[in-house]
Amino acid sequence: MTLNLDEYTCEFCGGPCKNVVYAAFVCDNPECIEKARVARGGPGGHMKKKAEGKPIIPEDLESAVDLTKN
Repeated sequence: MTLNLDEYTCEFCGGPCKNVVYAAFVCDNPECIEKARVARGGPGGHMKKKAEGKPIIPEDLESAVDLTKN
């Protein structure tokens, strides 16, 4: 299955999506790519959180995960 980037918009500016970096759909703007890096925690950011004993679930999904535990 091929991912058609034309179907997506940049998660940070709303422009046309050209790349998927740091698990985010982004345009070619270096500022948007940097925002994606910061949002993800940089390369291996999720593993750094795990090593620190912090949850690796994205903050916007934590409440949904908490609901399934009850």
